[in-house]
Amino acid sequence: MAGTTVCAVCGTPVPPGTPQGQVPLGWALGTERGRTTATCERCTRENARSIEAKLDPEWW
Repeated sequence: MAGTTVCAVCGTPVPPGTPQGQVPLGWALGTERGRTTATCERCTRENARSIEAKLDPEWW
């Protein structure tokens, strides 16, 4: 990930002092169409809740 890393959903940049190519705890890394993307803690949490809401009740 070259340059400043930002959230792929909301555009929030990683906090200053984060080593290049890394993301803080709570952020998620993923791969979309062959490139690495980062998702901030807030968007990661909201996305996880969205996925959980779509699971069948039998899963729980």
